[in-house]
Amino acid sequence: MRHFHSFKSEEDQARFEKMHRHFEKFMVDLSGTDDLRGFQLANLIRRTANIYDAIYHQHNGDSDISGPRLAILIRLYIEDSRGTGEGITPTIMSRFQNVGKNTISSLLNGLEEQGLLQRENDPSDRRIYRLKITDKGRTLVKELAPRQMEFMNMLTADLTDEESDHLIALLGKLVHSLQTHVRPVR
Repeated sequence: MRHFHSFKSEEDQARFEKMHRHFEKFMVDLSGTDDLRGFQLANLIRRTANIYDAIYHQHNGDSDISGPRLAILIRLYIEDSRGTGEGITPTIMSRFQNVGKNTISSLLNGLEEQGLLQRENDPSDRRIYRLKITDKGRTLVKELAPRQMEFMNMLTADLTDEESDHLIALLGKLVHSLQTHVRPVR
């Protein structure tokens, strides 16, 4: 679990900002360019993600359902609602979660132990198994998804609707730009 420490005083905040300005000056000197926008964006996005994670963990306490586990269940719920009955392979789920095989395996094992998903052999290829949400998993998603959405919206309540829409559009554009630089996995 990532930890996030908030500032205890304005003095702490001022010290952090001074250190941050020093760091940026050092990066300008080291890189030979005054344009740190790419670096600043990456840093802010990383910090934002870390803070979201920390707040999620503080809010959910000792819950057995972490953010990544809930995302898996929601993905399985959506797949189930399509009515095909096929399920999803662990490989597809690892791509969806953007994590490696070991990480997805650990997440899936935990959800299976909780009775929230099941694995079934693929009828056309016995080497592959497919993941499906259980009734218990469906019930949990129906319970948690509305609360999760309300919580996430509360975290961004300081932004106007227009600011949120603009930020979503800009981040979507950034994601698209970044994807053009990713080499395909073979």
